[in-house]
Parts: sequence; structure tokens; C-alpha cells
Amino acid sequence: ILELAQSEAIVAACKHIPNLSFPEYYKEYSSERIITMDWMDGEHLSEFTAHNDSQEKSTKLGQALWDFYMFQIHNLKKVHADPHPGNFLVSKETELIALDFGCMKTIPEEFYVPYFELAKPENISNPVVFEEKLYELEILRKDDSKEELDFFSAMFHEMLTLFTQPFHVETFDFSDENFFGKITELGTKYAKSTELRDMNGNRGSKHFIYINRTFFGLYNLMHDLKAKDIQINNYKKY
Repeated sequence: ILELAQSEAIVAACKHIPNLSFPEYYKEYSSERIITMDWMDGEHLSEFTAHNDSQEKSTKLGQALWDFYMFQIHNLKKVHADPHPGNFLVSKETELIALDFGCMKTIPEEFYVPYFELAKPENISNPVVFEEKLYELEILRKDDSKEELDFFSAMFHEMLTLFTQPFHVETFDFSDENFFGKITELGTKYAKSTELRDMNGNRGSKHFIYINRTFFGLYNLMHDLKAKDIQINNYKKY
């Protein structure tokens, strides 16, 4: 019942975004165990990317996907927190079809503001502001030792400097292998970090789990599409 309500709300809020389409949902034919919706003809995104050789189609779909997520995050303060290829189809008209809104995350203002303030290069490069925002996001804690403060400040500075790169420019190339190579290297580095395992890692706002999962999934989909020349702030038109 909740998923049906979330689906209807997202369709109503986002159906005006170009090159994006949704099934219609039928509340009168749905129940606690069944959601009734339109059958949508299309090819799963992973199947499409496996054979697509048109950069024009890649950019068209990538822009629709990016606009869909940025509109949700910045305008609705809610987000479809499960971006994987199985939740998207590509129609014959090369429109992106979005499915499955069972995992929706509300983004509270007290998390949204400091999180996206750290997407600004001037804040990342300002040690005082950067530390202040890390405390707001519960990455740093008042009971941290100097060793913990230094370690987590450096770790998140490295991570956020990399992960926020698309927000520092007007257009971004998500096909850039160098960008995704660095993300992989960073993930491997901290996955193997014995120092991190020895630290008190129980930290960070609970909203981080969903938002970081969302961005990691979105970046991967954009990379799979080989989407270039994506207008980062295009969502503001809608």
C-alpha cells in the first residue's frame, strides 16, 4: 500500500521531465499483496547498454536519468534510493521508463543542507567550514580522540573531493574511466584499511546510508550508459 502511494506521488511530481515515462498505477485493482500497473514495453537498461553504440541515445537517456534524480533530491527532498539497471527500461522511442518505488527515502532539511554544502569546492577547501559540516553530519564526534578526528577528517575530505566532482562543473562526462577508476581505488583502499577497522566507525547520520547508496548507484548507471556532456543543473528548468 505504501509502495503504491509512493509510486503515484513520484509519477505525479516527475512526469513532466522530458524523455522520462512511468506506468500508470491502478489503486482500485491493487491490495496489500498486489500492485496493478501498466505493462511497459522496453529493454532493461543493462541489456540496452550492452549493445548501444549511439552516443546521442546515451546522452539523451543519461540526461533524463540525472534530471530525474536531481529533481527528486533538490525539489522533492525525497529520492528513489534503489538505482540499479533492473528498475529502468528503455523504450523504442529511447525514453527512460522508471519502475519500482518500494525504496523511497525522505531527506530531512537538517541533513540536506550540510550534505550539499559540502558539494561546494569552496567549503571542502575551507578547513573550518569543512570540520563544522562534518560535525553537523555526525561524521566527527565530540568524544573523538585527536587520532580519530585527524583520520576521519582526512578520509572524508578525500572521499568528498572525489565524489562531488560532477557538482563542480556545468557539464560532466560520466564515461570518464579515470574518474571511475579513482572511485574503485578509494573503495579498495578503505575496505583494506586496518586503521579504519581499529577506529570507532559507528558514526555518521543514518541518512548517509541511503544517500551514498543512491549516488553510488546513480554514478554507476551513468557510467554504464557512457553518458557525456550531461548538464548538471538542467533539473532546475523543471
